[in-house]
Formats: sequence, C-alpha cells, structure tokens
Amino acid sequence: MNYPIAMIPYANMAPYAALGPPEGCYFVACTPRNSIQALHSGAVWAAAVPVGGLAALGPAVEALGLFGIAAHREVMSVMFFSDRPFEAFCRPQSVRLSDDSASSVRLLYLLMGYQCGFDRIAGKASPGTAVNGDLVIGDTALHWLHLWEAQGEVKGYRFVTDLAAQWDRRHGLPFVFARWVVRADAPEGLKKNLRRWLDRFADQEDILIERSTPGVASRLGLPQDYIRRYQKVIRRCLTDHDAAGQARFQEEWRSHAAAGESAWFQGLPGSAAPGGHSHG
Repeated sequence: MNYPIAMIPYANMAPYAALGPPEGCYFVACTPRNSIQALHSGAVWAAAVPVGGLAALGPAVEALGLFGIAAHREVMSVMFFSDRPFEAFCRPQSVRLSDDSASSVRLLYLLMGYQCGFDRIAGKASPGTAVNGDLVIGDTALHWLHLWEAQGEVKGYRFVTDLAAQWDRRHGLPFVFARWVVRADAPEGLKKNLRRWLDRFADQEDILIERSTPGVASRLGLPQDYIRRYQKVIRRCLTDHDAAGQARFQEEWRSHAAAGESAWFQGLPGSAAPGGHSHG
C-alpha cells in the first residue's frame, strides 16, 4: 500500500521534501491549516502539524520523535509588520491576521497581551478595512522581510517584529511552530518507516538544505544566500530545550486565552471554542 503524507509547500519544509518520501509513501501538498483536517479525515497518515492545533487532534495522533519546525531567537517567516513599534501596538489599533496558521495567531495574541495587557489587545480587522499591522507567515513573510531589509519599509510599514525573537526575549526559549505526527491507528510498519525517514533526515539535514536551496530561491525569486540563511535559522531536529519551549507555549495559552477575544480565533484550526481548549 502507498500511504499519503502531508508536505507543507513552504520553504522551511523544502529540506524534508528533498529527502523524498518515506518508503511506501507519497507526498500530498497541504497547508498547515489543512493538515489538521486531513489527518482527522484520514486523507493523510502523517503531517508536520501546527502546534497551536494539536489539541484538536488529541489522542488520534502520536508524535514522531522530536522533529518539526522551530526557531530560537528569530524565524524570519512569522513576522508582524506595523505602522508603529510593537511596544506601542494596542487598542484602538487593528491587525490583519493570517488564516493559514494555528500557532502564529496564538503567538501574536500572547505577545501583544504581555506587552499591553490582555484587555487592551488590538482588534482583528474586518476584510477590506484599513489596518495598522499585518501578521504574515511562510513564503510571503520571506518576501516582505527581504524587501524591508533592502529598503527600510514594505507595504507602507516601517516596523517589523520577528515573533520567535519576541518570544525568546520574553521566555528565553525556542518557539515550536509544528511537530511531525502520525495517526495513532497507522500500521506499525508505516510508523517504523516514518521514524527511519526522520532519522535519515537528521543525518543529512545540512546536505538537504544545500540541495533544496537553489530550487526554493528560484521558485520564490529570492537570492540563494538569503534562502540559505533562512534554512539554517529553522530548527527541524528538535531538542529537550525546544520541547520546553513548546510546553511553555501550551501553559501560556491555557493561562491567557480569553473568551472575550474569541474573534481573533474564529475559523482557525482547533478553535471550536475560544478559551483554553484550542491550545496545542
């Protein structure tokens, strides 16, 4: 049998894709948001799932070791662009939020709450209305950041905040954005093949970064040196330090997610209810 495995079509996953699929598997392109539903429905057997949506899957999945997507001090692809410094961003300012991430919106919510108080967090902008800041993730964030570094502003924004760096300043810990998981009911042979595949990845990560960089740079129209810098910022083979960062995020989300701010999370994966039930 040939098993479908989700592969997020973002630059940060390209080194994983460069290894080729695990034995007996094939890749299915899947956004972070859609990977959760795909696992629920059985459309895929494994995926690098956004940590913010893991609780929606619960015991239906199990972790494939310490592998995923994380960053310590900077991430470059989860960015907040704004018309004023982050320290000055609170009500009545408004933000436009990404619909693609189960973790980044929650992270921004926490960081803004630390900064200005959870009762003064900026509002979520309605579609088509003017905003004071944009949460931008993935390959789009890489484009925006490259322009900002070159010219000091992008899309009219002069200020940029790297959310992983902001998290590190607060907690001194990495931020884990996604973890590789497999459906708990997967055949044991498939689980073994996935674990062997990830172990091979750990042995070859530096080679796979170099192998994938030219293609990513060409696809995005960005310099190879810039893409290489980004790929080396991302942590894919995680450690206990990363796991501690993930645990802290889960604790912080349980402590601070507020029903009064549910509009921020409507439509996000795993957000059937506001409050602490959507952490992961």
